[in-house]
Amino acid sequence: MRKLFFLLLLLSNYGFAQQFPSDIWHKGMLVTNEGDTIEGDLKYDFESQSIQLDNGQTLKAYNVNNLFFFEIYDNTIRDYRQFYSLMYEVGYEYSVPVLFEMMIEGKISLLLRERIVAETNQSYSPSYYSYGIMPSFSNNYGYVNKVKYDYFFLTDDGKIHRFKGKKKDILALMEDKYTIMKEYISKNKISLKKMSDIARVVNYYNII
Repeated sequence: MRKLFFLLLLLSNYGFAQQFPSDIWHKGMLVTNEGDTIEGDLKYDFESQSIQLDNGQTLKAYNVNNLFFFEIYDNTIRDYRQFYSLMYEVGYEYSVPVLFEMMIEGKISLLLRERIVAETNQSYSPSYYSYGIMPSFSNNYGYVNKVKYDYFFLTDDGKIHRFKGKKKDILALMEDKYTIMKEYISKNKISLKKMSDIARVVNYYNII
């Protein structure tokens, strides 16, 4: 539990990092849909849903269609991270494979998808921002890239539900423990906009 929240704290700081984990090669391994396990240096890209793997001899690209799972040791947070290619319903009875990071696994699992977005940042002195490399001067707005996260819940029936931040939605998924979870969220002043608080709710539900 302590390790989980240390990991969550560090992940939340990616928004202010000088270099994003998706820009870095990581030691790791992947498992293909055919069951082949390959070790090497990995680099992932959520936007294109692809993974590059350098095994020391060849450089090969994989996407969600031929990938089952991969794991990396992320030096930026000094811990392991696990990712899965899972079927996600994008239309009525129509599902496609989508890349997710597994944060908490249980009766309800917490999944993440990260994305890099450009945000305005007002500055009153000359400076250069990472990634955008756009100068900003007094009273000007520059742009800085930051990591944002979308949250999803995987229920034990195999369905993946996108979380839109509403308490009623998360309680609907936890209806078998509705009263307990509603009280827990209220008593602990849970903010469902915070990754750490969402993780607390999911973890508590899975252990009670």
